[in-house]
Amino acid sequence: MKFDRTAPCGSVECECKLENGKAVLEWAFHLVQDSGETAQNVPVPYSTEEERNLLRKEKGCILLTLNGRQNNTILECVQKLCEEEPLQSILLQPEFWKGIRRPYLYGMEAVLTDEAGNLQDRIQGQLALCCLSCVNRNGNPEILLNHESFIPKAVRYTLPEMGTEAAIQRQMLEDLQWMLKLGVNCICLEEPHKLFLQLCDRHGFLVFLKDKKQPGYVWTHGKKVRFPAVPSPSGEEIPLFRGKSGSLFRPGSNCPTTLFYRYQAKWSDTPFVHIVPESIQRLESGNFAVLCYSNCDRVALYSDGILFEFKDGEEAFLFREIPARTPSIMLTAEGEGCCESLSIHKSFTK
Repeated sequence: MKFDRTAPCGSVECECKLENGKAVLEWAFHLVQDSGETAQNVPVPYSTEEERNLLRKEKGCILLTLNGRQNNTILECVQKLCEEEPLQSILLQPEFWKGIRRPYLYGMEAVLTDEAGNLQDRIQGQLALCCLSCVNRNGNPEILLNHESFIPKAVRYTLPEMGTEAAIQRQMLEDLQWMLKLGVNCICLEEPHKLFLQLCDRHGFLVFLKDKKQPGYVWTHGKKVRFPAVPSPSGEEIPLFRGKSGSLFRPGSNCPTTLFYRYQAKWSDTPFVHIVPESIQRLESGNFAVLCYSNCDRVALYSDGILFEFKDGEEAFLFREIPARTPSIMLTAEGEGCCESLSIHKSFTK
């Protein structure tokens, strides 16, 4: 018997609960039994009579170890394979994984031995220790991360399908960097992918998997927290990160669409300003109008280096009657320590 390295969420799963400042951990393991011709998955603890029969004769055990930042052992526990009850442990003064702002990971090792203590298998990995829950406040559901209010900023993501394993991993890492720039903190997946889930833990993203039974998504580290398919009271769906149409990127490229910048203005904490090329209009007066997206409280627009107007607001800033003094006009938008320029020509019509 060995650890099941093909399990979508990993060979070892941990559900965390907070009680009086302590972390109460409940462990589940995924094993595989090779009978010669076929391999059969066996969960520990077991839940069916068939699984009970498979493990009844197993006298071995699993030794689990957690290590801290200095590689010091902070927790050890043992689970017998024949045990019906799940393995539980308590961790005092835990270091919690806090998403993008602090994705702390514990080192984890699980060792599988037989009755005589002989090594059968060993796995090593990292554990994102966190507690996610959902409460109802004033009739509205609210997600709590480690008992603190958590505002989800989610995208739907489809895993890369084409290319070598290295190319797919490279695309995943590139997409996660774009998500950090966008201000995303949650990712909704159609299907689990072990490496992608590990990368999300490392970068600080919460991951929800599509619920097969009803609309919405379920947290990967516990089945109690659901994420609705339409989380916004306004009825706005979760934006699609990449796709053929209506996504945050143009199909087949790394060029963001206007929708990307609209969400960046809502979600990102890093100051930015973007002049929307598709918004440029030639007015009847011969002047121009343009829309800017920004997460700054105030945006200034310059025309050929001359200040045209300051605007205060949130997310979207519309400038009208921008004078067209020369055949080619250089527009520059400035926010809090950020700027962007765009050149347009008088022959432009819309």
